[in-house]
Amino acid sequence: MSDYRNVWILFAAGALLQLGGGILGVTTPLGLDALGVSPTTVGLIAALFAIGFMIGAWWATPAIRMFGNIRTYSAAAAVAAVTVLMMYMALNIWAWSAIRLAQGIALALMFSSIEAWLSAAVPASNRGGVTGFYHLVAKVALILGPFVVAGATALDAHAYIWPAIFFCLSLLPVCLTRREQPPVPDTDPLSLPKLYKLAPAGVIGVFMAGIINTGTLSLLPLYAVEVLSELTLSDTGIAALAAGVAWAGGMLSQWPAGRVSDYFDRRRVIAVMTLPPAVVSVILASGWAEGQAVLTLILIGIWGAGSLSYYGIAIAHTIDWAPSGKIAQAMAGLLFVWAFGSVIGPVLMGAAMRTPLGAQGLFIPGACLSVILIISMLVRQAARNEPPDDLQEPWNPATPLLVTKGEIDPRAD
Repeated sequence: MSDYRNVWILFAAGALLQLGGGILGVTTPLGLDALGVSPTTVGLIAALFAIGFMIGAWWATPAIRMFGNIRTYSAAAAVAAVTVLMMYMALNIWAWSAIRLAQGIALALMFSSIEAWLSAAVPASNRGGVTGFYHLVAKVALILGPFVVAGATALDAHAYIWPAIFFCLSLLPVCLTRREQPPVPDTDPLSLPKLYKLAPAGVIGVFMAGIINTGTLSLLPLYAVEVLSELTLSDTGIAALAAGVAWAGGMLSQWPAGRVSDYFDRRRVIAVMTLPPAVVSVILASGWAEGQAVLTLILIGIWGAGSLSYYGIAIAHTIDWAPSGKIAQAMAGLLFVWAFGSVIGPVLMGAAMRTPLGAQGLFIPGACLSVILIISMLVRQAARNEPPDDLQEPWNPATPLLVTKGEIDPRAD
């Protein structure tokens, strides 16, 4: 229990950060829709956020080395809070494009600061359990965040004041701690070609998670508002409900799927977990569940249970093959692969929603890519056996938005 007491400030900061981020994940696409922006443009702006996240992740280690974890986190939190308020003050697409880019940078720096600190503060013997609990707390906060503004309209001031409040509150535990910061980080990058050669299936899985999951979740609020209009809720309430159901499905399935992957070939587990969302995506795209809100929400939950569970398994597969001295570098490379997929996904999904299928078109790219992912995993399994049992590391829960620079992985010293 002492290990948990030592890092409670990081749990608190991460939870408050995710509360704000969860709200923005719902209000941003709804706000753009209220401004008359097309789904394609909504996807483009979501891609700008992913680009900003890539930039922030790239800058994170040099920034922490130069300014320390507390100062880096504080500066980034200030930028995040100010830019959220500016979204309400400047209700136009050009301002929001620049703001979302800046927010991506700021959030990447914030996550990097607290998660690198978390990894250094906990002994390796208990790091897996502590970081697993951290991810659980963060994911619960991510689910609950949108419900804070469930009764507000897309352009209501409260939808932007609340995330700014949470970003500011996250500063308190970080700035008021009396505990020492972790030692200055060092870097020794692992090139992406070498990373792919090391574990092709892991790289493919993470890349597909970036495209499919980020793209779908970025535009899910618009889909939900149109398809679930029969619900007697506000637009933000409907969007929060749909996003919460998807994330809840992923949270419930992530642990059992990960534990199963410790005993069976991880590539096969990824293929199995990807099959339900592929089928569900076809059903949702066909409009078969249209007018049946409860059934639609169940299908969204099944999609989340499958699609939001294999990212961590793909990471574990890569770590199985990575030399012990290259685990942190491999994690950093996987982050960039995921972020690159996250740039493509929202643009692709936004364009799909402009097809004659309308909102249902959101799930067409995901269905096709899920099939490709399944085939890729089975092909890679046939091409190379899994590593020996003594080289495999136990799976640990991982959330894409929280993986930063590799230091958080419990197996990285």
